[in-house]
Amino acid sequence: MASEGTPGAQPERRSAQRFAMSVPVSVESPEDSFPLETALSHDVSAKGIFFLMNSRPREGSRIEFTVTLPPEVTLTDPMRVKCKGHVVRVVDEESTSRVGVGATIEGYNSFIRLSRMDTNVVRMG
Repeated sequence: MASEGTPGAQPERRSAQRFAMSVPVSVESPEDSFPLETALSHDVSAKGIFFLMNSRPREGSRIEFTVTLPPEVTLTDPMRVKCKGHVVRVVDEESTSRVGVGATIEGYNSFIRLSRMDTNVVRMG
C-alpha cells in the first residue's frame, strides 16, 4: 500500500486506528455464498478487518466472522469477538493463492473473555 508521500498514492480513508495482527478468523456467509472457512487476519480496526481466505466472496455480500483479539488490542484479557459486516473489497494476493478481503464491522454478536470464558459471555442483539 502506498503512503501519502509516494507519487500516485491514495489518501488514507480509514477513520479508526488499525492493528496489524495475524490471527485466525472464522468467516461464514449467512447467504451461503461460500462455506465456513478459517481465514488469517492482516489488520483489524474498530470499523473493519482485512483478511486472507481461499474462497472469493462477492463485494457487497454479508458475512459473519469470529476473531480473537489479543491483550494488546483489548487492553485486558484476550477476547473472542463474533461480528457481522459486509465485504467492501476483494483482491488477489500475488504472493499467495489466497484472496484478500476487506470487510466492515457493522455489529457485534458476542464478546467472550477467554481467561474466564464460562462467566464472561456478553451477547449483543
